[in-house]
Amino acid sequence: MADRSGAVVPDGAARPAGSGRPGRVVAVVPLRDGTSGKSRLAHVLDPAARSRLVAVLARHVVATLLASEAVERVVVVTSDPRFTWRALRDVVVEASSTAGDGEGPPLLTDDADRLRIVLQPADRPGLNEAVEVGREIAVEDGPVRLLVAHADLPALTTDDVAALLADDAPVVVATDRHRSGTNLLVLSGDASVPPSTTSEPLPAAERPQGRARQAFRFRFGVDSLASHLSEAAARGLRAAVVQRPGTATDLDTIDDWGELPAEVRAAVGQHVPGLHAGGTAG
Repeated sequence: MADRSGAVVPDGAARPAGSGRPGRVVAVVPLRDGTSGKSRLAHVLDPAARSRLVAVLARHVVATLLASEAVERVVVVTSDPRFTWRALRDVVVEASSTAGDGEGPPLLTDDADRLRIVLQPADRPGLNEAVEVGREIAVEDGPVRLLVAHADLPALTTDDVAALLADDAPVVVATDRHRSGTNLLVLSGDASVPPSTTSEPLPAAERPQGRARQAFRFRFGVDSLASHLSEAAARGLRAAVVQRPGTATDLDTIDDWGELPAEVRAAVGQHVPGLHAGGTAG
């Protein structure tokens, strides 16, 4: 965790009390499709297995976010809504539902109205644009605290989500286990406002540290931790860095698989057994 100077301090250290944070938290999850992802696991998983893996991971992340008390709703931005609906169906449809047997429509869970699946426009490709689309939708009903989460975090827990949201820094970055990437990102206040609503500068008296409000730009990609911290600094925004077991390990490689707790590998391996066969810790 970072202190108010931006230095990283151990998890569990005292965190500053929250103040002035929007009460509403909206999570945005970018998800491409079920065919192009997890290419670095192609040597152990065939295309069908990789598609199942994408679905299993996305379902876990979205279910965890919906189970988090502070999260009001989840927006999934995807280039393949059909795949995404199939992947997330179990999150919003009761297991006892009789859908498909001709007896009526599926029975939806209480979380169904908190999940929105959105098509990413073809003319706005890429990960950062997907997140931007999600931010625009998240603020449709007013200011929010924005939580961006990648869809491949098999060890993510509701405690992890609560820990990220407990920090009152305007920018909170949950880095990967290599301390180079960004697996989750929390934006509050001015940082959460999309560019379309920041064209007019605030009155001088309302500007943070005398600056005109400017949109925080998403910098997901190579070395995104450093890029997001630089973006925060350029906007005059205090940033905190978090690294927890549940937020640090995504699943792109066999090495990532070996870093997961045994119970997480067991849960994922039930659906994608090829990972056990190819992994070093299966």
